[in-house]
Amino acid sequence: MIYRYLACSDLHFGFARVRCQECGHEYLLAYSCKRRHFCPSCHQKRVVEFGEWLCSQVLKQVPHRQWVFSLPKRVRVYFMYGRKLLAKLSRCTWKVLSAYLKQAVPFDDAVPGAAVAVHTFGDFQQFNPHLHLIATDGCFSTGGTFTKSREPDPKDLQDLFQYEVLKMLKAEGKINDAVIENMLC
Repeated sequence: MIYRYLACSDLHFGFARVRCQECGHEYLLAYSCKRRHFCPSCHQKRVVEFGEWLCSQVLKQVPHRQWVFSLPKRVRVYFMYGRKLLAKLSRCTWKVLSAYLKQAVPFDDAVPGAAVAVHTFGDFQQFNPHLHLIATDGCFSTGGTFTKSREPDPKDLQDLFQYEVLKMLKAEGKINDAVIENMLC
């Protein structure tokens, strides 16, 4: 893996010749290592491609808002040694945010939309599981009408998110009532 990264974008290790049919201009395009998260150049390219796909194919032309849900250091260890819990953490987050967005609009058949990305690292590459969401800033009705929600207050979500995460960890046998009580003190 490290050798592919070191050879990334080096013409000596392979390239493609790109030529414009109309003007005849040509240049050499070095092969990349395609190592996401390890190679900054390749990773950034994939991030940009994913963002373009998300904007053009997934997200509707309605207002959106970015949300970030993070965990206190004390519970991060459960996710470090139980990576399958990250999917359950994602579901807890969506349950909380979805309920919050639904209650903010005046109709019963409200359907919000979101894309969720789970990150497991922080600024200094320490283990820090957190979730980035881009969510509609309101909800759709079953008829397709979009209604923007009121200005959100993240504090409204904090207690509900804490409750859902601790409930999930307890259901998974990672913590018990005594640990929960100690964490909430």
